[in-house]
Amino acid sequence: MFKKIRQTDYENLWNRLGRDLTYDAKQILLYCGIQIPESHADAYAGLVSRITRGTEYGAIHDPFTHRIHFEPAYIQTIMDQVYRFNFPIVDNSFGPGGIAGFIHKDRGKDYDLRPPSLNHILNQALLASRHDMPFSFVCARQMDQFETEQIEMTANIFKGPMFFSVTTEAGVKSAKAFRDQGHDVMTHHTIFESPLRFSTLNSMDIFQQCVEQEIPTMLATQPFSGQNGPMTPYGLALLAFSEFLAGLAVAYAINPETKIINGAFPTMCTPGISPQLKIGTVTHNFVNYLVAYTSRLLDIPSVQSGCTIEGDVHHKGLLETDYETVRGIVLWDSLFEGWHMIRHCYGLLDNMAAFSFEKAKDDIAALRHIQSLDDDGVKALLANNISLNRDIQKADMIYQRPTLLFKREKESLLEVIIESIDTFRGDFGKHRHTLENIPEEWF
Repeated sequence: MFKKIRQTDYENLWNRLGRDLTYDAKQILLYCGIQIPESHADAYAGLVSRITRGTEYGAIHDPFTHRIHFEPAYIQTIMDQVYRFNFPIVDNSFGPGGIAGFIHKDRGKDYDLRPPSLNHILNQALLASRHDMPFSFVCARQMDQFETEQIEMTANIFKGPMFFSVTTEAGVKSAKAFRDQGHDVMTHHTIFESPLRFSTLNSMDIFQQCVEQEIPTMLATQPFSGQNGPMTPYGLALLAFSEFLAGLAVAYAINPETKIINGAFPTMCTPGISPQLKIGTVTHNFVNYLVAYTSRLLDIPSVQSGCTIEGDVHHKGLLETDYETVRGIVLWDSLFEGWHMIRHCYGLLDNMAAFSFEKAKDDIAALRHIQSLDDDGVKALLANNISLNRDIQKADMIYQRPTLLFKREKESLLEVIIESIDTFRGDFGKHRHTLENIPEEWF
Protein backbone atom coordinates (compact mmCIF):
# COMPACT_ATOMS: atom_id res chain seq x y z
CA MET A 1 0.00 0.00 0.00
CA PHE A 2 2.26 2.81 1.23
CA LYS A 3 5.65 1.27 0.56
CA LYS A 4 5.14 0.71 -3.16
CA ILE A 5 5.11 4.43 -3.92
CA ARG A 6 6.94 5.92 -1.00
CA GLN A 7 10.59 5.21 -1.59
CA THR A 8 10.79 6.58 -5.14
CA ASP A 9 8.48 9.54 -4.65
CA TYR A 10 9.41 10.84 -1.22
CA GLU A 11 12.90 9.63 -0.41
CA ASN A 12 14.54 12.79 -1.75
CA LEU A 13 12.39 14.97 0.53
CA TRP A 14 13.48 13.04 3.61
CA ASN A 15 17.09 12.94 2.44
CA ARG A 16 17.05 16.72 2.14
CA LEU A 17 15.48 17.05 5.58
CA GLY A 18 18.14 14.75 7.05
CA ARG A 19 20.91 16.78 5.42
CA ASP A 20 19.35 20.00 6.74
CA LEU A 21 19.19 18.55 10.24
CA THR A 22 22.85 17.49 10.07
CA TYR A 23 24.01 20.88 8.78
CA ASP A 24 21.96 22.83 11.33
CA ALA A 25 23.17 20.60 14.19
CA LYS A 26 26.78 21.41 13.29
CA GLN A 27 25.91 25.12 13.36
CA ILE A 28 24.38 24.70 16.83
CA LEU A 29 27.59 23.07 18.08
CA LEU A 30 29.68 25.83 16.53
CA TYR A 31 27.80 28.83 17.89
CA CYS A 32 26.25 27.40 21.08
CA GLY A 33 28.63 24.62 21.98
CA ILE A 34 28.39 22.66 25.22
CA GLN A 35 28.15 24.41 28.59
CA ILE A 36 30.48 23.34 31.40
CA PRO A 37 28.78 23.83 34.80
CA GLU A 38 30.40 27.02 36.05
CA SER A 39 30.17 26.07 39.71
CA HIS A 40 32.30 22.97 39.03
CA ALA A 41 34.40 24.19 36.12
CA ASP A 42 37.69 23.21 37.75
CA ALA A 43 36.46 19.66 38.32
CA TYR A 44 35.79 19.28 34.57
CA ALA A 45 39.26 20.57 33.62
CA GLY A 46 40.67 17.13 32.90
CA LEU A 47 37.74 16.19 30.68
CA VAL A 48 37.91 19.51 28.85
CA SER A 49 41.60 19.02 28.18
CA ARG A 50 40.96 15.53 26.87
CA ILE A 51 38.19 16.68 24.51
CA THR A 52 40.11 19.61 23.06
CA ARG A 53 43.71 18.30 23.06
CA GLY A 54 45.15 17.61 19.61
CA THR A 55 42.05 18.57 17.64
CA GLU A 56 43.79 21.38 15.73
CA TYR A 57 41.10 23.81 16.81
CA GLY A 58 38.34 21.32 16.02
CA ALA A 59 37.06 21.59 19.59
CA ILE A 60 37.67 24.94 21.26
CA HIS A 61 37.27 25.75 24.95
CA ASP A 62 36.26 29.31 25.81
CA PRO A 63 37.38 29.88 29.43
CA PHE A 64 35.30 33.05 29.73
CA THR A 65 31.94 31.52 28.80
CA HIS A 66 32.84 27.99 30.02
CA ARG A 67 31.71 26.49 26.72
CA ILE A 68 33.27 24.04 24.27
CA HIS A 69 32.60 24.91 20.62
CA PHE A 70 33.00 22.40 17.79
CA GLU A 71 34.04 23.30 14.26
CA PRO A 72 31.65 21.84 11.63
CA ALA A 73 34.53 20.27 9.69
CA TYR A 74 35.66 18.48 12.86
CA ILE A 75 32.17 17.04 13.46
CA GLN A 76 31.98 16.00 9.81
CA THR A 77 35.32 14.19 10.07
CA ILE A 78 34.05 12.22 13.05
CA MET A 79 30.76 11.37 11.31
CA ASP A 80 32.67 10.16 8.25
CA GLN A 81 34.53 7.64 10.42
CA VAL A 82 31.44 6.24 12.13
CA TYR A 83 30.04 3.09 10.58
CA ARG A 84 27.64 0.29 11.38
CA PHE A 85 29.64 -2.60 9.90
CA ASN A 86 29.62 -5.79 12.00
CA PHE A 87 27.51 -4.14 14.69
CA PRO A 88 24.41 -5.72 16.31
CA ILE A 89 21.90 -3.10 15.23
CA VAL A 90 19.04 -4.64 13.27
CA ASP A 91 17.10 -2.67 10.65
CA ASN A 92 13.38 -2.06 11.19
CA SER A 93 13.18 -3.85 14.54
CA PHE A 94 10.98 -3.30 17.59
CA GLY A 95 12.10 -3.96 21.14
CA PRO A 96 11.81 -3.03 24.81
CA GLY A 97 13.42 -0.04 26.45
CA GLY A 98 13.03 2.82 28.81
CA ILE A 99 13.78 2.42 32.49
CA ALA A 100 10.59 2.64 34.51
CA GLY A 101 10.92 3.03 38.24
CA PHE A 102 7.87 0.92 39.14
CA ILE A 103 6.01 -2.25 38.26
CA HIS A 104 2.34 -1.66 37.43
CA LYS A 105 -0.05 -4.24 38.88
CA ASP A 106 -3.64 -4.31 37.61
CA ARG A 107 -6.38 -4.90 40.16
CA GLY A 108 -9.67 -4.55 38.30
CA LYS A 109 -10.48 -0.87 38.03
CA ASP A 110 -7.63 -0.02 40.37
CA TYR A 111 -3.89 -0.60 40.22
CA ASP A 112 -0.87 -0.29 42.45
CA LEU A 113 2.79 0.50 41.83
CA ARG A 114 5.62 -1.41 43.43
CA PRO A 115 9.42 -1.10 43.18
CA PRO A 116 10.96 -3.63 40.78
CA SER A 117 12.51 -6.69 42.41
CA LEU A 118 15.19 -9.03 41.10
CA ASN A 119 12.41 -11.43 40.09
CA HIS A 120 10.87 -8.69 37.92
CA ILE A 121 14.19 -8.22 36.12
CA LEU A 122 14.34 -11.99 35.56
CA ASN A 123 10.84 -11.94 34.07
CA GLN A 124 11.77 -9.05 31.77
CA ALA A 125 14.69 -11.04 30.38
CA LEU A 126 12.48 -14.10 29.93
CA LEU A 127 9.87 -11.98 28.15
CA ALA A 128 12.41 -10.73 25.61
CA SER A 129 13.87 -14.21 25.11
CA ARG A 130 10.60 -16.12 24.77
CA HIS A 131 9.21 -13.64 22.25
CA ASP A 132 12.40 -13.49 20.15
CA MET A 133 12.96 -9.77 20.61
CA PRO A 134 15.77 -8.34 18.44
CA PHE A 135 17.36 -6.81 21.54
CA SER A 136 16.90 -6.69 25.29
CA PHE A 137 16.64 -3.64 27.51
CA VAL A 138 15.80 -3.82 31.20
CA CYS A 139 12.51 -1.91 31.25
CA ALA A 140 12.02 -1.48 34.99
CA ARG A 141 14.77 -0.97 37.53
CA GLN A 142 15.30 1.57 40.25
CA MET A 143 18.65 3.13 39.48
CA ASP A 144 20.34 2.40 42.81
CA GLN A 145 19.55 -1.32 42.76
CA PHE A 146 20.54 -4.50 40.89
CA GLU A 147 23.06 -2.87 38.55
CA THR A 148 25.37 -5.86 38.26
CA GLU A 149 22.64 -8.45 38.79
CA GLN A 150 20.68 -7.17 35.77
CA ILE A 151 23.65 -7.83 33.47
CA GLU A 152 24.46 -11.30 34.76
CA MET A 153 20.83 -12.41 34.81
CA THR A 154 19.95 -11.10 31.34
CA ALA A 155 23.15 -12.33 29.69
CA ASN A 156 22.49 -15.86 30.92
CA ILE A 157 18.98 -15.84 29.44
CA PHE A 158 18.98 -13.60 26.37
CA LYS A 159 21.43 -14.23 23.54
CA GLY A 160 20.98 -11.10 21.41
CA PRO A 161 22.12 -7.48 21.81
CA MET A 162 21.54 -6.16 25.35
CA PHE A 163 21.32 -2.58 26.62
CA PHE A 164 21.99 -1.74 30.26
CA SER A 165 21.92 1.49 32.20
CA VAL A 166 25.24 1.65 34.06
CA THR A 167 26.00 4.27 36.70
CA THR A 168 28.70 2.71 38.89
CA GLU A 169 32.22 1.32 38.46
CA ALA A 170 30.92 -2.11 39.46
CA GLY A 171 28.42 -1.91 36.61
CA VAL A 172 31.18 -0.96 34.15
CA LYS A 173 33.30 -3.94 35.26
CA SER A 174 30.37 -6.31 34.90
CA ALA A 175 29.50 -4.98 31.43
CA LYS A 176 33.14 -5.31 30.36
CA ALA A 177 33.39 -8.86 31.70
CA PHE A 178 30.35 -10.09 29.81
CA ARG A 179 31.41 -8.18 26.71
CA ASP A 180 34.79 -9.96 26.85
CA GLN A 181 32.93 -13.28 27.07
CA GLY A 182 31.34 -12.58 23.68
CA HIS A 183 27.99 -11.12 24.73
CA ASP A 184 26.67 -8.12 22.78
CA VAL A 185 26.52 -5.84 25.82
CA MET A 186 25.91 -2.12 25.32
CA THR A 187 25.62 0.54 28.00
CA HIS A 188 23.17 3.42 28.19
CA HIS A 189 24.28 6.94 29.23
CA THR A 190 22.93 10.45 29.60
CA ILE A 191 25.89 12.84 29.62
CA PHE A 192 24.01 16.05 28.80
CA GLU A 193 21.25 18.00 30.45
CA SER A 194 19.27 19.80 27.78
CA PRO A 195 19.91 22.30 26.46
CA LEU A 196 23.57 21.59 25.66
CA ARG A 197 24.99 21.27 29.16
CA PHE A 198 27.31 18.62 30.62
CA SER A 199 25.67 16.30 33.13
CA THR A 200 27.07 15.34 36.55
CA LEU A 201 30.71 14.44 37.02
CA ASN A 202 29.76 10.89 37.98
CA SER A 203 27.80 10.44 34.74
CA MET A 204 30.73 11.76 32.73
CA ASP A 205 33.22 9.56 34.58
CA ILE A 206 31.22 6.36 34.05
CA PHE A 207 30.76 7.25 30.38
CA GLN A 208 34.51 7.79 30.02
CA GLN A 209 35.26 4.42 31.59
CA CYS A 210 32.94 2.61 29.17
CA VAL A 211 34.36 4.42 26.15
CA GLU A 212 37.96 3.81 27.25
CA GLN A 213 37.26 0.08 27.49
CA GLU A 214 35.47 0.04 24.12
CA ILE A 215 32.12 -1.03 25.50
CA PRO A 216 29.55 0.06 22.89
CA THR A 217 27.52 2.90 24.38
CA MET A 218 24.12 4.39 23.63
CA LEU A 219 23.85 8.15 24.15
CA ALA A 220 20.41 9.28 25.27
CA THR A 221 19.49 12.96 25.10
CA GLN A 222 15.98 14.05 26.08
CA PRO A 223 14.90 17.62 25.43
CA PHE A 224 11.21 18.39 26.11
CA SER A 225 9.37 20.69 23.72
CA GLY A 226 8.56 24.09 25.26
CA GLN A 227 10.55 23.24 28.40
CA ASN A 228 14.27 22.63 27.87
CA GLY A 229 13.90 22.39 24.09
CA PRO A 230 12.25 24.34 21.24
CA MET A 231 8.49 23.99 20.88
CA THR A 232 8.53 23.12 17.18
CA PRO A 233 9.03 19.51 16.00
CA TYR A 234 12.05 20.39 13.85
CA GLY A 235 13.60 22.48 16.63
CA LEU A 236 13.14 19.65 19.12
CA ALA A 237 14.71 17.10 16.77
CA LEU A 238 17.54 19.53 16.06
CA LEU A 239 18.47 19.99 19.70
CA ALA A 240 18.34 16.24 20.42
CA PHE A 241 20.49 15.44 17.39
CA SER A 242 22.95 18.26 18.20
CA GLU A 243 23.46 16.87 21.68
CA PHE A 244 24.05 13.41 20.25
CA LEU A 245 26.69 14.72 17.83
CA ALA A 246 28.37 16.52 20.74
CA GLY A 247 28.42 13.25 22.67
CA LEU A 248 29.85 11.52 19.63
CA ALA A 249 32.65 14.09 19.51
CA VAL A 250 33.36 13.64 23.23
CA ALA A 251 33.51 9.86 22.81
CA TYR A 252 35.75 10.15 19.76
CA ALA A 253 38.21 12.31 21.71
CA ILE A 254 38.38 9.67 24.45
CA ASN A 255 38.61 6.57 22.22
CA PRO A 256 37.69 6.68 18.52
CA GLU A 257 37.47 2.87 18.41
CA THR A 258 34.36 2.71 20.62
CA LYS A 259 31.01 2.18 18.86
CA ILE A 260 28.45 4.86 19.73
CA ILE A 261 24.68 4.40 19.26
CA ASN A 262 22.33 7.33 18.79
CA GLY A 263 19.66 7.02 21.46
CA ALA A 264 18.37 10.61 21.21
CA PHE A 265 14.87 10.90 22.63
CA PRO A 266 13.20 14.18 21.54
CA THR A 267 10.06 14.31 23.68
CA MET A 268 6.87 16.15 22.77
CA CYS A 269 5.09 17.79 25.67
CA THR A 270 2.85 20.75 26.36
CA PRO A 271 4.47 24.00 27.56
CA GLY A 272 3.72 25.72 30.84
CA ILE A 273 4.27 25.20 34.55
CA SER A 274 2.54 21.79 34.57
CA PRO A 275 3.59 20.16 31.30
CA GLN A 276 1.98 16.99 30.00
CA LEU A 277 4.09 14.53 28.03
CA LYS A 278 2.67 13.64 24.62
CA ILE A 279 4.80 10.62 23.78
CA GLY A 280 1.94 8.63 22.25
CA THR A 281 1.10 11.18 19.58
CA VAL A 282 1.72 10.95 15.85
CA THR A 283 3.98 14.00 16.09
CA HIS A 284 6.15 12.41 18.78
CA ASN A 285 6.67 9.38 16.55
CA PHE A 286 7.48 11.60 13.56
CA VAL A 287 10.06 13.64 15.50
CA ASN A 288 11.81 10.45 16.59
CA TYR A 289 11.57 9.12 13.04
CA LEU A 290 13.33 12.20 11.67
CA VAL A 291 16.25 11.58 14.04
CA ALA A 292 16.22 7.86 13.19
CA TYR A 293 16.12 8.52 9.44
CA THR A 294 18.98 11.02 9.66
CA SER A 295 21.08 8.47 11.55
CA ARG A 296 20.29 5.84 8.94
CA LEU A 297 21.31 8.30 6.23
CA LEU A 298 24.68 8.78 7.96
CA ASP A 299 25.07 5.06 8.71
CA ILE A 300 25.15 5.83 12.44
CA PRO A 301 23.50 3.06 14.51
CA SER A 302 20.38 4.32 16.26
CA VAL A 303 17.73 3.21 18.74
CA GLN A 304 14.87 5.70 18.80
CA SER A 305 11.58 5.91 20.73
CA GLY A 306 8.13 4.94 19.49
CA CYS A 307 4.86 3.08 20.00
CA THR A 308 4.33 4.11 23.62
CA ILE A 309 1.44 5.88 25.41
CA GLU A 310 0.82 8.61 27.96
CA GLY A 311 -1.88 6.90 30.01
CA ASP A 312 -1.52 5.27 33.41
CA VAL A 313 -4.13 2.58 32.63
CA HIS A 314 -3.89 -0.22 30.05
CA HIS A 315 -6.93 -0.10 27.72
CA LYS A 316 -7.49 -3.13 25.48
CA GLY A 317 -9.13 -1.02 22.82
CA LEU A 318 -7.59 -2.19 19.54
CA LEU A 319 -6.01 -5.58 18.81
CA GLU A 320 -6.37 -6.20 22.55
CA THR A 321 -4.03 -3.35 23.46
CA ASP A 322 -3.83 0.44 23.60
CA TYR A 323 -4.81 2.48 20.56
CA GLU A 324 -1.71 4.69 20.67
CA THR A 325 0.57 1.64 20.75
CA VAL A 326 -1.13 0.08 17.73
CA ARG A 327 -1.03 3.38 15.85
CA GLY A 328 2.69 3.70 16.57
CA ILE A 329 3.38 0.15 15.36
CA VAL A 330 1.48 0.79 12.12
CA LEU A 331 3.39 4.03 11.59
CA TRP A 332 6.81 2.44 12.01
CA ASP A 333 6.06 -0.90 10.35
CA SER A 334 3.81 0.12 7.45
CA LEU A 335 4.55 3.79 6.83
CA PHE A 336 8.06 4.76 7.94
CA GLU A 337 11.09 3.43 6.11
CA GLY A 338 14.82 3.80 6.62
CA TRP A 339 15.38 3.29 10.36
CA HIS A 340 17.23 0.86 12.62
CA MET A 341 15.73 -0.02 16.00
CA ILE A 342 13.09 1.52 18.25
CA ARG A 343 12.62 1.06 21.98
CA HIS A 344 9.67 1.70 24.32
CA CYS A 345 7.58 -0.65 22.16
CA TYR A 346 5.83 -2.63 24.87
CA GLY A 347 4.74 -2.66 28.48
CA LEU A 348 5.30 0.98 29.48
CA LEU A 349 2.60 3.10 31.14
CA ASP A 350 2.21 6.52 32.72
CA ASN A 351 4.80 8.30 30.57
CA MET A 352 7.16 5.35 31.07
CA ALA A 353 7.13 5.70 34.84
CA ALA A 354 5.72 2.19 35.22
CA PHE A 355 6.02 -1.17 33.45
CA SER A 356 3.15 -3.63 33.07
CA PHE A 357 3.77 -7.28 32.23
CA GLU A 358 0.13 -7.65 31.15
CA LYS A 359 0.45 -4.75 28.72
CA ALA A 360 3.81 -6.04 27.48
CA LYS A 361 2.31 -9.37 26.43
CA ASP A 362 -0.66 -7.65 24.76
CA ASP A 363 1.64 -5.19 22.96
CA ILE A 364 3.86 -7.99 21.66
CA ALA A 365 0.83 -9.93 20.39
CA ALA A 366 -0.38 -6.81 18.53
CA LEU A 367 3.11 -6.21 17.14
CA ARG A 368 3.41 -9.76 15.82
CA HIS A 369 -0.06 -9.54 14.25
CA ILE A 370 0.72 -6.30 12.44
CA GLN A 371 4.11 -7.58 11.28
CA SER A 372 2.37 -10.62 9.74
CA LEU A 373 0.07 -8.49 7.58
CA ASP A 374 0.63 -7.78 3.91
CA ASP A 375 -0.65 -4.61 2.22
CA ASP A 376 -4.17 -6.01 1.96
CA GLY A 377 -4.10 -6.93 5.64
CA VAL A 378 -3.05 -3.40 6.61
CA LYS A 379 -5.86 -2.01 4.45
CA ALA A 380 -8.35 -4.27 6.20
CA LEU A 381 -7.07 -3.21 9.63
CA LEU A 382 -7.48 0.46 8.71
CA ALA A 383 -10.88 -0.09 7.13
CA ASN A 384 -12.17 -1.67 10.33
CA ASN A 385 -11.18 1.27 12.54
CA ILE A 386 -12.25 4.78 11.55
CA SER A 387 -9.94 6.61 13.99
CA LEU A 388 -6.89 4.58 13.02
CA ASN A 389 -7.61 5.01 9.31
CA ARG A 390 -8.02 8.77 9.75
CA ASP A 391 -4.80 9.14 11.75
CA ILE A 392 -2.73 7.02 9.37
CA GLN A 393 -4.04 8.90 6.35
CA LYS A 394 -3.06 12.20 8.00
CA ALA A 395 0.34 10.72 8.84
CA ASP A 396 0.75 9.62 5.21
CA MET A 397 0.12 13.22 4.11
CA ILE A 398 2.92 14.36 6.43
CA TYR A 399 5.19 11.60 5.16
CA GLN A 400 4.59 12.72 1.58
CA ARG A 401 5.10 16.37 2.52
CA PRO A 402 7.23 16.48 5.69
CA THR A 403 7.34 20.28 5.53
CA LEU A 404 3.76 20.18 6.86
CA LEU A 405 5.34 19.31 10.21
CA PHE A 406 9.05 20.06 9.87
CA LYS A 407 9.71 23.69 9.00
CA ARG A 408 13.43 24.31 9.06
CA GLU A 409 13.18 27.89 10.43
CA LYS A 410 16.73 28.44 9.14
CA GLU A 411 18.72 31.03 11.10
CA SER A 412 15.84 31.99 13.40
CA LEU A 413 15.94 28.64 15.22
CA LEU A 414 19.62 29.08 16.01
CA GLU A 415 18.80 32.49 17.49
CA VAL A 416 15.96 30.99 19.54
CA ILE A 417 18.29 28.39 21.06
CA ILE A 418 21.04 30.93 21.78
CA GLU A 419 18.60 33.43 23.32
CA SER A 420 16.91 30.76 25.45
CA ILE A 421 20.26 29.61 26.81
CA ASP A 422 21.78 33.06 27.36
CA THR A 423 18.72 35.00 28.46
CA PHE A 424 16.41 32.41 30.06
CA ARG A 425 18.99 29.89 31.33
CA GLY A 426 17.70 27.24 28.93
CA ASP A 427 14.00 27.69 29.74
CA PHE A 428 12.32 27.70 26.33
CA GLY A 429 8.95 28.24 27.97
CA LYS A 430 9.89 31.87 28.54
CA HIS A 431 10.78 32.51 24.89
CA ARG A 432 8.16 34.03 22.61
CA HIS A 433 8.94 31.28 20.09
CA THR A 434 7.20 28.76 22.37
CA LEU A 435 4.08 30.90 22.75
CA GLU A 436 3.87 31.38 18.99
CA ASN A 437 4.05 27.66 18.23
CA ILE A 438 1.45 25.67 20.16
CA PRO A 439 -0.97 24.26 17.57
CA GLU A 440 -3.35 21.71 19.09
CA GLU A 441 -3.10 19.39 16.10
CA TRP A 442 0.40 18.33 17.17
CA PHE A 443 -1.17 16.64 20.15
